Amino acid sequence: MAKNKKLLLWGIPAVFLLLLALFFMFDGDVISGNGYVVRKGQLDAMIECVGEVNGAKATQINIPKAIQDRDLRIYQLKIVDMVPEGKKVKKGDYIAQLDQTEISNRMRDQMQEKEKADADLKNAKIDSTVNLTQMREDITNAKLDLEYNKIDLEQSKYESEAYQRKTKMAYEKAVLALDKKKRDYLLRQNRMKMHVMRLERRVKRLGDFISRYQKAMGATRVTTPADGIVMLGKNWDGTKYKKDDEINIWRPLLATLPDMSTVISETYVKEIDVSKVNVGDSVSISIDALPDKTYSGKVTYVAPIGEEHKGFDMKAFRVVVRFDRSSADLKPGMTCINHIIIGHYNDQPVIPESYVYVKNGERVVYVKKEGQLVAMPIKLGADSKKMIVVLKGLSEGDRIYHKQQQES
Repeated sequence: MAKNKKLLLWGIPAVFLLLLALFFMFDGDVISGNGYVVRKGQLDAMIECVGEVNGAKATQINIPKAIQDRDLRIYQLKIVDMVPEGKKVKKGDYIAQLDQTEISNRMRDQMQEKEKADADLKNAKIDSTVNLTQMREDITNAKLDLEYNKIDLEQSKYESEAYQRKTKMAYEKAVLALDKKKRDYLLRQNRMKMHVMRLERRVKRLGDFISRYQKAMGATRVTTPADGIVMLGKNWDGTKYKKDDEINIWRPLLATLPDMSTVISETYVKEIDVSKVNVGDSVSISIDALPDKTYSGKVTYVAPIGEEHKGFDMKAFRVVVRFDRSSADLKPGMTCINHIIIGHYNDQPVIPESYVYVKNGERVVYVKKEGQLVAMPIKLGADSKKMIVVLKGLSEGDRIYHKQQQES
């Protein structure tokens, strides 16, 4: 009996110590069946978005200006071949080859038009020479007729008065006829001249077009204007250009050569979150390829207009984050995760999101009063990692419960 009492005396403190250890192990947070004890803490509210490392400044490699000529009506071309992203290049190195088929077809059409225009011009010049020569002969004959009538008029003074009137009328008629032939000649000459000039301008214009198409043909082999690391441009859907893609003159950026002395991350934020992001917000940046390093930065640009973007089921807004410092480890094109800090809370009650419910359109938590769970309205702040800040309604030390715990 004494032995049993001794065991009992030693057993009670041991159980008490075990329970005390369990209490400190869980730090008074979630205790199964007993709810959650509210504690004050620190929480950074963040928006997480995937981005890509790049240089703040870059040398752009666009579709050559010779191809962007709107008058040529070449609006898009296929990329026949291009270098891989990340390749180091020097000034003048090959970047890409664009398809020449459409340019060649249009140039051939212009050459055929020019052949026809050349023939038309030649025929117009021949017609002008023939017609004007004939008209000059007619003027010469009219001058001779006028001279004959003049002689008749001078000799008529020895004739009757009626014959004198007749020869005078014939002379005046010859004068009118010569004047008309001269006017007709000048009119025909001007018309012929204008017609030939129009054909000459057309021939010149077609020749100019052919020359521009030839330059465009030569420009389909794209080279780099400077040294650097090649970063490929993006298509309308956000994907990088690759062989057999179409590139158009409205999105002419084929590739860039980033300057990594100042580093940025370009990312996209969903339209439901973009109102929370402001220029100047702090950002914590992690790099997939550099798991042991974390970088800091700030938001420097938030696009005013959303756009369709691959991977989003709603409009997305472009956001630019500038790194606070550069590093030799940072390479263009690296995937990064931007943690944009949109709120910072210190010494505020923080609870798990799982304890928050919606009742009659209000956010509530459940507290126990007189043995029953009662819904208490609360005002919430930002959330992060399944924890949420309580701005009003709870104090440190309050105990909240899951709704189903009412049955236990």
